[in-house]
Amino acid sequence: MSRYLMHLLLFPTRVSLCFLSLLYWIVVYGTAAITACLVLIRIIWNGFWDPYGTFHWTVRQQPPACLRDPALGKHAYLYGRSSGLRFHYVTKGDHRKPLMLFLHGFPENWYSWRYQLVEFSRCYHTVALDLRGCGNSDAPSQLEDYSLEKLLYDIRDTIDELGHTSCILVGHDWGGMLAWHFALERPDMVQRLVIMNAPHPASWLDAVLRRPSQLLRSGHACFFQLPFLPEIALSLEDFKLVRSMLCGGRVGIRNRARRLTEAQLEGYLYRLSHPGALTASLNYYRSLLSNTLYKHQDVAVTSMLIWGEEDNILVEGMSGGTRPYIRGPVVVHTIPDCSHWVQQDQPEVVNNLLWDFLLDRDSISNHTTHGLFSNASASGALNGDSRNL
Repeated sequence: MSRYLMHLLLFPTRVSLCFLSLLYWIVVYGTAAITACLVLIRIIWNGFWDPYGTFHWTVRQQPPACLRDPALGKHAYLYGRSSGLRFHYVTKGDHRKPLMLFLHGFPENWYSWRYQLVEFSRCYHTVALDLRGCGNSDAPSQLEDYSLEKLLYDIRDTIDELGHTSCILVGHDWGGMLAWHFALERPDMVQRLVIMNAPHPASWLDAVLRRPSQLLRSGHACFFQLPFLPEIALSLEDFKLVRSMLCGGRVGIRNRARRLTEAQLEGYLYRLSHPGALTASLNYYRSLLSNTLYKHQDVAVTSMLIWGEEDNILVEGMSGGTRPYIRGPVVVHTIPDCSHWVQQDQPEVVNNLLWDFLLDRDSISNHTTHGLFSNASASGALNGDSRNL
């Protein structure tokens, strides 16, 4: 009788969860369908007026010089114990020092962390990883190879293979989403957590259901759930959409001094232009969005969230919405006039925030700060303040 009563009491909750799940996928695929229609109209229009230019793209055969710059660190490979895959990474600093592991987002690779690799190598063993399917790391072709469980095993194996038991974990975009999940699953392996422009998974779901504007601003994440068409759309006009994501006036890097040169942009297009590379990258979206409903636990690790205030990919205010899902000490910083690509857009400001967090100069007693850096403090960052542990 008591068991029957328990099931009866839980019935409304289960119905609510099923309804929430159904609503979530209706919203996601509804947005995907609308975006797909707009993309197809644009492809047809451009293809009619300039068929060669529209349906032409180049496979890059040689890596650009920026990816081979020895000043950024040493290139190396490791094999994942769980997967057997080979992972490429760039490292700088003494391997006997604490590990600082950087996880990139889309459409990036290890190179997005160039400003942090060098800056923190004085006191840390800095490692920027090419995630599974990205850069020079192995790229399995099946969607199931990008399940959340396997991606988290990759992070665990990387820490182990580098000879460490834990790390300072830093993630941006989908690398930030992976970092959130890893901190939830393996808090014992995360000394401190730094997230840049990536909401807690539950916070993203809340924003989607409460503020549909989030899906309008990040409709690409829903569009990427579709097969084949996103890969074609991203390749057209020699990867024009990828270029506009990083360099466009609406969503690209805003800081004129840090805008990507053509050579630096080629650092991202080099591997993405190869057959199958875009599918591997997009499989992250196809996998991670399916896990959004199930990760509502609170993060207990000491954390810092950095948010570019002019992020036109993720909805404004989502950084603050993440706060209820962090149980441990946390500080949230927003950087004014900064895009989604925060560590490349304002590297001096980001590096200063990281130093303050790592050296306990920040007041990490569960608070949020906005526009932390004044012009004077930003100048100090540009002049290269020296810090030692």
